[in-house]
Amino acid sequence: MDLPRVQRILKEHALPAWLLYSFGTHNPLALEALGLRGQHLTRRFAYLIPASGTPIRLVHRIETAPFAHLPGEQRTYHSWDSFVEALREMLIPYRRVAMDYVPGGQIPYLSRVDAGTIELIRGLGVEVVSAAELLLHFQTWGVAELERHRRAVAGVEAARDAALEFIRARLPEAPPTELEVQAVMMQALQDRGLVTDHPPIVAFGLNAALPHYAPSTERTRQLEPGDVVLLDVWAKEPDGVYADITWMAGWQAAEAVHRAFEAVRAARDRAVAFVREAYRAGRHPAGFEVDRAARAVLETAGYGAFVLHRTGHHLGADAPHGNGTHLDDLETHDTRPLIPGLAFTVEPGVYPGPFGVRSEINVFLREDGPVVTTEAQTALAAL
Repeated sequence: MDLPRVQRILKEHALPAWLLYSFGTHNPLALEALGLRGQHLTRRFAYLIPASGTPIRLVHRIETAPFAHLPGEQRTYHSWDSFVEALREMLIPYRRVAMDYVPGGQIPYLSRVDAGTIELIRGLGVEVVSAAELLLHFQTWGVAELERHRRAVAGVEAARDAALEFIRARLPEAPPTELEVQAVMMQALQDRGLVTDHPPIVAFGLNAALPHYAPSTERTRQLEPGDVVLLDVWAKEPDGVYADITWMAGWQAAEAVHRAFEAVRAARDRAVAFVREAYRAGRHPAGFEVDRAARAVLETAGYGAFVLHRTGHHLGADAPHGNGTHLDDLETHDTRPLIPGLAFTVEPGVYPGPFGVRSEINVFLREDGPVVTTEAQTALAAL
């Protein structure tokens, strides 16, 4: 915990204090911010960081050791009444605190404190506001994270290349199944020492119209002439951050598929251009703005009814879908800014059936604007 940095950020946002709370490990945001991931935690805890002054940690008497590294004063409780009274005493100097929640549960990645606890704090006479923008500063990457990400990029792109090579080697005599291609990609990731929380998405033909389709032993399609091929692969080094790409190919794909891909590519590139233009104008755009800009391209091209998901997501360490700003004005209205140090995907897609098309790249935000860290596909790959 870099206390001076956190207190500086609190002052910049005109917030008197930040109250981090969790029941055991229920709030991963608090665990990450406080360096508590991997600890054996089974009780409530609260950590109050004031904009000025000394933090206070409130922990159960039988669970004090995991919190010893945190700066500030330690207070303990052992019963419900003593917990509530200790909270009251901690919060007496404050009339407003930030907590890890979003009004209305609009951004579920950040809505980690239960409604009952929010009611408890408000019942003590304290206004609760969202810590959404504070938490962004714990989602940024430094030099080490970016280097690990670039190595992960090399790995996922190698898995993509291995898949395409495998498919081409089998055509036209022995078209492979989705599951066979997925196995090739998993082996390529393992060969580079990368890990993933789920095998790659490999979807042929009509299965590509299902954005989160996953082949299995019970259902796996064999490639047929006219099919599109969607390859979505994400992975990271064991102690790193994720890379996440989607690549499209086609075996004698129809002209309608090529037209859809061109619209998706244009939307993807418009999203990056929008962020770059905003940075040149001296501002950090909100995630919802970028989603709107990309979807406007698809709507103009006549694909608006076939957009089923947001334009992109933050890239995390624990999961490919991280807790930072998402490019989203569809599933949520993400008003958080895209600040330097954040990384995210840009992956617009359309799913008109009997096929779907998506193109996904990764972007890292430097102080002077976006840098695309992955290859950007310009046309449907022929098989």
